[in-house]
Amino acid sequence: MRQRRKRYFHFYTFVFSVLMYTNGISQNIQLSSNIDSVAIGDIFNLNIKVQSDDILQDVIYPDSSAFPQELLWLKQEKFKLTDFADSISYTVQNFTNQDLVIPSFPAILITLQDTTMITSNALTIPFKSVLPSNDADLKPIKPILEFKDVPFLLVLLVLLLLLALGWGYYTYIHKKPSKVPIATPKMVAFKNPLIQLEVDINKLKTEYSISDTRNFKFFYSTISDSIREYYETLYQIPALESTTREVLRFLDAFGVDNEMVSTTRTILNKSDKVKFAKFEPTLDDAWKCYADAVEFIKRAKLIDSSRISRKKMEYELQWQQSIESKDNPENKTNVTTEDA
Repeated sequence: MRQRRKRYFHFYTFVFSVLMYTNGISQNIQLSSNIDSVAIGDIFNLNIKVQSDDILQDVIYPDSSAFPQELLWLKQEKFKLTDFADSISYTVQNFTNQDLVIPSFPAILITLQDTTMITSNALTIPFKSVLPSNDADLKPIKPILEFKDVPFLLVLLVLLLLLALGWGYYTYIHKKPSKVPIATPKMVAFKNPLIQLEVDINKLKTEYSISDTRNFKFFYSTISDSIREYYETLYQIPALESTTREVLRFLDAFGVDNEMVSTTRTILNKSDKVKFAKFEPTLDDAWKCYADAVEFIKRAKLIDSSRISRKKMEYELQWQQSIESKDNPENKTNVTTEDA
């Protein structure tokens, strides 16, 4: 009877341990860094590791907007460890002179069963000072030399040398400069952002074979980056270094045409899925995105033609004023501009 009770006790202890262990690893997220202290300008990595007991279909990590203002986001790399574990590494640069406090980061876990948002731990990285300690002794670099009486002849030679240097400097600064013929400046052609956008998009069809390379990331990135560059050049919007959400916010603030904004939102969202969410599109999907870009160009030609003409006139006027400011009537500007 005593042995039977003992066996039951060991059995229930084992079952309880297994249940506690299973519940303990259901979902786990850990924020860490590859350094233990930081100084101004240091570049280091912030790592987020996710562990789950369900098969992870995808993990959506925070973008650059989640970082403190003291950190400059440089790049990120995502790693698939196992079917149950995933991780991401952010490369950042520090610009604070005190302890760096990094708040908790959220992550969205997409499994076969459910979609869950979990939050990581906060992280504090101490600031390391580069100032020397107060105990450092100041020592002379070389022994102090004693000077004896300076001979009169040596003093006279030094004075003569100083006089010669002074006379040479005086004659140099009062020397009349020789006339150098001024080269006739040539105006740099105005770069039409709409024509450049059309050239970049057409290259994907005429010079690049997506069906052979299957490099969808390059295909989608070329389309989205070309449209971002168009907005940055024509509307003076920092579109290349902004997130999709920030770009759309800028477009609304600038009152850009609704149809152009709608097409931009579709293209940038598709591109983000391919670049960051490991979405594998089909050839039909890629050419549909290409067709959206062509429709964007057609709409931009209708909406932005007057804006481009004004920008071209402002460019040529600024160039002409810069020539006239030199106050040289012999300058003749050679203007070579491409049609808007």
